Amino acid sequence: MIGTGVFTSLGYQLVGLSSGPQILLLWLLGGLLALCGALSYAAVAAHLPRSGGEHHFLGTLFHPALGFMAGVLSVVVGFAAPTALSALAFAEYLGKAFPGLPAAPTAAAVVLLGSTAHAFGTRTSARVQLAATALKLGLILAFLVAAVFLPGKGDIRWSPEPATDFAGVLQPAFVVSLFFVFYAYSGWNAAIYGLEDWDQPKLTVRRALVGGTILVTLLYLALHVAFLHAAPVAALRGEAAVGEIAARHLLGPSAAKTTAILFAVGLFASVSAMLWAGPRVLAAMGDSLPSLRLLRSPRTSLGIIGGLALVFVFASPFRELVLYTQTGLVVCTLLTTAGVFRLPRPRPVIPACLFLGFTSFVVIRSIVTDPLPTLAGLATAALAAILWFPLKSPPP
Repeated sequence: MIGTGVFTSLGYQLVGLSSGPQILLLWLLGGLLALCGALSYAAVAAHLPRSGGEHHFLGTLFHPALGFMAGVLSVVVGFAAPTALSALAFAEYLGKAFPGLPAAPTAAAVVLLGSTAHAFGTRTSARVQLAATALKLGLILAFLVAAVFLPGKGDIRWSPEPATDFAGVLQPAFVVSLFFVFYAYSGWNAAIYGLEDWDQPKLTVRRALVGGTILVTLLYLALHVAFLHAAPVAALRGEAAVGEIAARHLLGPSAAKTTAILFAVGLFASVSAMLWAGPRVLAAMGDSLPSLRLLRSPRTSLGIIGGLALVFVFASPFRELVLYTQTGLVVCTLLTTAGVFRLPRPRPVIPACLFLGFTSFVVIRSIVTDPLPTLAGLATAALAAILWFPLKSPPP
C-alpha cells in the first residue's frame, strides 16, 4: 500500500486546499473508505477462497466476462500502470539526489531490475520484497521521529475554521484530491491475489486487509502532519517529490540527498510488490480460459506485466496516468464490493453501502472535472469485458 501516492500527492492537493484540517480530513476519509472496502473484500474472500483476486470474484459472483474484465484491468491499470508510476516516482526521488538523471530510462531500469529479481523464483522474490518493505517502513518511522524533535518550516494553518474548511471540502478540488488519495490507498486488497498461497487463508486475509488498512491510515496521517510541519506550503505546492522537499527543509541539504536515495529505494518495494502480485492474476486467467493457457507460466506473466509497465513509463504524463489508473481500479473494486449483496448472510452491508456510495460519487465528479483520463479508464473496462466473448472458446 505505501508507495507512490503518499510520497507524491500532497503537492497536487495543496493547489486547491489551504489548511491542515482539510488535508487530514482528506486522508482520514480515504482510510475509512479503504477500511469499508477491506471489510467487504474479506467477506467475499471468505466465501470464495481462491487466488486471482477480482478476476475470480467477479467471474463467480456475476459473469465470466466481468471476471475477464477485472483480470485485464488488474494487469493493465492495477499492476502495469502503477508499476510504471512507482518507477517514475523512484526516478523523481533519485533525480533529486543526482540532478540530471534521466527520469524515463531510470524508471525503466528499476522495472527491469524488479522483474529480474522475481524471475528467479519465490524464495528470492520474498527476500527482495521483505528487505525493501522493511527499509521503507524504517525510513518512514525515522522521518516521523525527526519531525517530532526538530523544528520545521511549515506555515500551513492548523487551527480549524469550520466555515472556510467546509467550503473547501465542497469544492471540486477536494473530490479530485480524493481520487489521488484513493490511489494512495490502493493495494489494501493485495492479499486476495495469493489466497491459495497463505496458511489459514480466511483468517490471514481478513487480518491483512483490515489490520493493514488501519496501520497505513495512521501512518499516512502522521506522514502528512510531518510533511506539512517540515516545509512551507509554497515549496510543496505542485511538486511530486514532497518527501525530499520536506526532508531538505527539516534536515538540511546534505541529509536531504541521503533521504531522497532512501525514499527511492523504499519506492522500489512498491514496484516489487506489484510485479509479485500481477502474474498471479494472469495465471488465474490462463486457468479459466484455454485460449490464454500460455499465461499459466509465471515468467510469461511477469514478462507481460513488466513489458506493459515499460510502455507506460514512456507514454503518459504522471497526473493523467494516475487518474486513468485509478478509474480502472475503482471499477473493479465497486463491482467486487457490490458482490457482497450476493453472499449469504451475515454480510457487511453498511461498509459495502458506504464504499459504493462515496466511490461512485468521486468517479462521477472526476468525469466532470477530468473527463479524458477518467473516461479512458471506463472505456478500457468496457473493452476488456467485450474481449471475453471472442476469447471464451478454445483455440482451434
